[in-house]
Amino acid sequence: MTPITSTKALRYEQTEKGISVNPIEETILSEYSLSVFIDGEFYQKFHCIPESLEELILGHFYTSGKINSLEDIISCSIDKEKGIANLSIRWQNRTMKPLVPNLVTPEQILPLSNKLLTTSKTFEVTGNVHSVMLCRGEEILFFSEDVDRYNAFEKTVGKALKNKTAFEETCIYTTGRIPSQIAAKAIWAGIPTIVSRSAPTNLTLQLAKDYHLTVIGFARGNRMNLYHPLPID
Repeated sequence: MTPITSTKALRYEQTEKGISVNPIEETILSEYSLSVFIDGEFYQKFHCIPESLEELILGHFYTSGKINSLEDIISCSIDKEKGIANLSIRWQNRTMKPLVPNLVTPEQILPLSNKLLTTSKTFEVTGNVHSVMLCRGEEILFFSEDVDRYNAFEKTVGKALKNKTAFEETCIYTTGRIPSQIAAKAIWAGIPTIVSRSAPTNLTLQLAKDYHLTVIGFARGNRMNLYHPLPID
């Protein structure tokens, strides 16, 4: 399955002589549905692109605090043609824990944030995916893209889990906003720093204060905003 397809469209364009109309062939994203069942019971339907599906599932359960490690996924089978995943899980009762802050600098952050958009070939041709990178220092560890920013985040974490990556001293970059649900996923994963090309919400900043999450927004070009932690007056 490919994450892209094509469609016919009409392009309206303002010109000096008025509005011109021309038929065009456009490349668009292929949206895929994956229905997840746990021990035969329906759990959730994911709307995503048909790549890294196992990593999406692993990352979802880990960043939701429902498992401690890969070993808590007892079995996982995916029928990609039917769009069905069957799982058996050892449920865990995790608690969200404060993070150990990670020292990052603008010199590290800005080049990687600017690279985030150019890394996605799917975005280049469709303009319709979110991208997420997990980095340590200046090293890019894992990259994912999806129609949904939560999916892209979970796929990236899932890839790291499969590679037994330690999340301490890592930083996650996202093209999407930072609502509280995304901040919570970073905290559940143990990722101490999140960087976005957009902005956080007030609930995100409250979580950041409670759990020592470093939050950076509007990281693009030659500038970025540090929202938390701020120097004490």
